[in-house]
Amino acid sequence: RQNPYVSFLPYTRRLTCEIAPDLFDDFDLIVDAVDNQETRRLIAATAEELGLPVVSGAITQWEGQVTIWDPAFGGPSYASIFPKDPQAGLAPSCAEAGVVGSLPGIIGSIMATEAIKRITGAGKPLIGEMIIYDALDAETRKIKL
Repeated sequence: RQNPYVSFLPYTRRLTCEIAPDLFDDFDLIVDAVDNQETRRLIAATAEELGLPVVSGAITQWEGQVTIWDPAFGGPSYASIFPKDPQAGLAPSCAEAGVVGSLPGIIGSIMATEAIKRITGAGKPLIGEMIIYDALDAETRKIKL
């Protein structure tokens, strides 16, 4: 109600390679906050195929990371940075490893800000860079990808 120019369309079904292209084609930007590598790869590959940027966030235990995958805008692709899934046990899910309760809000807020920046052209979006937030040591690092 506060902003009649924004619409949200919830989808309550599993994302598959069959429906992803048609689903994503309706949007200007994809926000990836999924909790598994298979879906993250599908999102990144489909968005790259369609030329769409992806604001991507991931969390585990006390750490989170945010970047924008946007090869069409000069950034690297997800597959070029993460060509393989991590070995079993190296990247446990939130259900397996747990996550500090405030971390999704912190990383989600950074992701929302990056989405706004990318859509509006404001500031310098995290294309080709990644923020890594360590809540346990209260440190934030930005690395080049």
